[in-house]
Amino acid sequence: MVRSMFKLFLVVAGGCLIPGLFGGVWAGPPLTTPEGLGGVALNPMAYVANPAKDGKGANKQVVGYPQIGVWKINFYQNKPGPIGRIDWTAMGATISFFNRFEVGYARENVDIDNIQNVGVDNLAFKVALVKEGAFDIKHFPAISVGVIAKETNFNGAKHKRSVDYYVVGTKTISSLPLPLVINAGLRVTKGVVRGVLGFGNDQDTIFFGNIEAVVFKKFIIGWEFQDAVDAGNGYKTHSMWEAHIAYMPNPKLTLVGSLGYVGDHKESGNAFGKAFVLSLQYAF
Repeated sequence: MVRSMFKLFLVVAGGCLIPGLFGGVWAGPPLTTPEGLGGVALNPMAYVANPAKDGKGANKQVVGYPQIGVWKINFYQNKPGPIGRIDWTAMGATISFFNRFEVGYARENVDIDNIQNVGVDNLAFKVALVKEGAFDIKHFPAISVGVIAKETNFNGAKHKRSVDYYVVGTKTISSLPLPLVINAGLRVTKGVVRGVLGFGNDQDTIFFGNIEAVVFKKFIIGWEFQDAVDAGNGYKTHSMWEAHIAYMPNPKLTLVGSLGYVGDHKESGNAFGKAFVLSLQYAF
């Protein structure tokens, strides 16, 4: 189902922007995440990825240019444990419409030593409900809602398909010496390890949040968190965080390096230790 919808997405489609900082638009969040939506590494943001600006776009203000993201995530601490090394790669693309709607797709491949090379398809939709500064309130955040249709081929999955839902608010504070982007939201999910290992019977509502600081226009440093998931009947995912630095050599390209942490794998069966993360993002 998800792959069929991806073919439709490719026909329609044929990012990474923080708007308005320092009087210009540079590459940066929202990135195209491993799940194929506009956000950072773990979490969605309320902004749509790579929106059309100043009449520029594939069809002026109607369609924005596509944005692609490639991810390489390596959980090295599990080796030589019972699970073994985990090599996680992802490639996704997003495109926006009317600067209010976002559609994206990503394919994740998770090679788990001693178990299976797992493939996950993600098809994501986002709607920007409220623009930043709405109602003539300067500090009012942008607010968006979204869905992520997910499908895994993990042999041991209780359920192989499910849909996640989220609501998120994002605010850029540009009046500080270092401009900040504050991001927080709630996600409803049944996913076990973000759906890689399938889906449980029970939905859990979890908190997620980010803080990003823009340094010298071309650098972003940030931290993000996602709460633990209990999908019922013992199907759980440990809470996770990651700290990152992004370099933007030009308005289209972003390079990201990150250190992630998903609990102490020696103390919990649903934890995977530390991870090194690399990403390349390109906004057309």
